Amino acid sequence: MLLSAALAIPPAHAETAPDKSVETVVVTATRTPTPISRVGASVTVIDGPAITRAQSIPVIDLLRDVPGIGFARTGGVGSLTTVRVRGAESDQTVLLIDGVKLNDPSTPGGGFNFANLVVGNLNRIEVLRGPQSVLYGSQAIGGVVQIITQSGDVPFAASATLEGGDLKSRRIMGSVRGQVGDLSYQLAAGQFDTDGVSSAASGTERDGYRNQLAQTRLTYALTDRVEMEGRVYWSKSKVGIDGFPAPAFVLADTAEQTETDELIVYAGTNLSMLDGRSRTRIGLSETRTDRTNLNPSLRVPTTFDGSSTNRRIELQSSLDVTPQFQLVGGAEMERGRLRTASPSVTNPNPVPLRASNDLSALYLQGQASPTSWLTATLGVRWSDHDSFGEAWNTRATLAASLNGGDTIVRLAVADGFKAPTPFQLFSNFGNSRLQPEEARSAEIGLEQAWFDRRLVGSITYFKRDTTNQIDFVSCFGNAAAICVGRPSGTYDNIAKTQADGTEVTLEARPNRHLNLSAGFATLDARNKVAATAAFNKQLPRRAKQTGFATLGYVFDFGLDVSATYSHVGDSFNNATNTVVIGGYDLITVRASQKINAHWTLFGRVENARDEIYQTVTGYGSPRRQTWVGLRATF
Repeated sequence: MLLSAALAIPPAHAETAPDKSVETVVVTATRTPTPISRVGASVTVIDGPAITRAQSIPVIDLLRDVPGIGFARTGGVGSLTTVRVRGAESDQTVLLIDGVKLNDPSTPGGGFNFANLVVGNLNRIEVLRGPQSVLYGSQAIGGVVQIITQSGDVPFAASATLEGGDLKSRRIMGSVRGQVGDLSYQLAAGQFDTDGVSSAASGTERDGYRNQLAQTRLTYALTDRVEMEGRVYWSKSKVGIDGFPAPAFVLADTAEQTETDELIVYAGTNLSMLDGRSRTRIGLSETRTDRTNLNPSLRVPTTFDGSSTNRRIELQSSLDVTPQFQLVGGAEMERGRLRTASPSVTNPNPVPLRASNDLSALYLQGQASPTSWLTATLGVRWSDHDSFGEAWNTRATLAASLNGGDTIVRLAVADGFKAPTPFQLFSNFGNSRLQPEEARSAEIGLEQAWFDRRLVGSITYFKRDTTNQIDFVSCFGNAAAICVGRPSGTYDNIAKTQADGTEVTLEARPNRHLNLSAGFATLDARNKVAATAAFNKQLPRRAKQTGFATLGYVFDFGLDVSATYSHVGDSFNNATNTVVIGGYDLITVRASQKINAHWTLFGRVENARDEIYQTVTGYGSPRRQTWVGLRATF
């Protein structure tokens, strides 16, 4: 809750030179552990040491400098936070925690709110860019973000972190993990509080935030071939929000708050056969999100009450047919349910909207390495939705590792889809004839290393076309056939978009003390619905240029210092490009000092230049904040 780990934060360990024999292994790109040099798609890895060194609390602060990632937030930490990958819609991004898919069917688009994802007991984060529906199904049009938590793969380990900062911010976090016989365990819990900033940029009332987190992961080895696994992730949060109160109906301070409970439960069995060449996982999972909006100043204080549940059954199996050819395939069944109500003074007890939909799928992907330097993958997925019927998706990638691994060429061609949500299908605005959103994408990338991998650079170009996008149709004064009987409006497959861009990264480690990493991305995402005022306009809240640079230095006596510069260019807040969101530049400065083998003192200054900026027009963002903390590891 990872680009090479050093792209965001420099490594604290000292090396004479990077070790070519130790290669990053990723899971998300192929659903099986694969060396990153054999992956044909664009993947970024933020590993555990980098997460610790970043000192971030919201996960979005780890993601914001990943090339191709953009985000928008309606206020300070804890406010509604949307993530876009390569300019796709925020509900076209799949989020996984330890392989369990999260979304929120109670929202119109079903997208996940990243606001309450805080850094806990994380092992690493993998960000996979481009359509990935073959392996991850609906919503995987922009890409996939997977959060991988720590496991109990050590005899015993414990950690505790206590930190505090401006705005009466404080955080405490603790975890233990280890092994007892055949049982591996991991337990973590924490709480984060801040008085926050006003969500409305014009406001003076601070909108505070509290997040409580608990998670556990248990694995029991029945035999050397069979293990049982259970995981629970729970988060409870409360955040102040602002709205549009009468009589002016403009964004201003309100007493409203949002309370959110999120729960993930997973139980599964892992089987290993044929001397480890065959691996099978059978899993059951449920994710539940309960969300309530409360305004104590109103006669009916509850303004929204929603609950959503996703239940999934998964079977996945991989087989090493030969050392050069692997197969991975599986079957999935998913049911999404929602219950929402919006009480008001005139209708304090409305009949809740209740809806559900079912989605089943089969997928198969083959990966072949006919030579030591070439790896190709080809995959296909069949999906069956209870409303629109069948959908097919394909994906092909190629990775060529040349010059002893110093040159890597990557190619990927894929398509993706997003199923209409229960809200879009069955609410008062619903349209039961909606079809899935569809996207096709291609990308080509080049990675080059010099000086025994002390200097590594990469560049990737991508292009994506999305059709059948679901958009809201206003029926006020609209005589179109689709508006008959729908005076308030409805949804329809009317939107088309196109996006292309480049992602450039550079990492330099000239010696064991100094590290420099940088990235730059361009994005041209446009509306392609002809004969409309928004035709060929830039899509809202997509900056055309983003970039970052991090410089770090590790002293022999244990002091680790770094500074990160982040740039986000101008964007537009509306579809017709008449409201500009000004670009901004942020600087974060960090330092940590090991006191001894167990204790570390750390601190940081976020937004060190005290930049005033917005990611959504009218909504404020945090100013400069100073933090200090103490971390213990055993």
